[in-house]
Amino acid sequence: MLNEILKKLSEKENLVFVGSVSLMLQGFDVEPKDIDIVVTDLNNLENYTEYETDSKFSFSGKRAYILGEICIDIFIEDELPEYTTINGLKCETIFCMKRYYYIILPLVDSYWQNVIKSKLKILK
Repeated sequence: MLNEILKKLSEKENLVFVGSVSLMLQGFDVEPKDIDIVVTDLNNLENYTEYETDSKFSFSGKRAYILGEICIDIFIEDELPEYTTINGLKCETIFCMKRYYYIILPLVDSYWQNVIKSKLKILK
């Protein structure tokens, strides 16, 4: 089911998979709990709920989500992160992911710092 959802999402032109899905696509042994994507607009996405946030995970503060069998967390940014294409799916580069984690690490609470540190260990 995850693969079908990823293929369907990848039909959107300005969409990059980030987080655990990006890691999985690049061969890391992780099991995504949700799908995190970065887009520049919400065109061609269905059934989303849009909201503003002060989350440290979103530079623009603009987010949305789609709830279904798998939660899709949508980060709406002015620019897409650097990406590579694997089997037709755009996924954030490891370099870009590391840079992002190091930027937000001091901005988040201790729970998220531990989550980020565990992801950085995977990326070494």
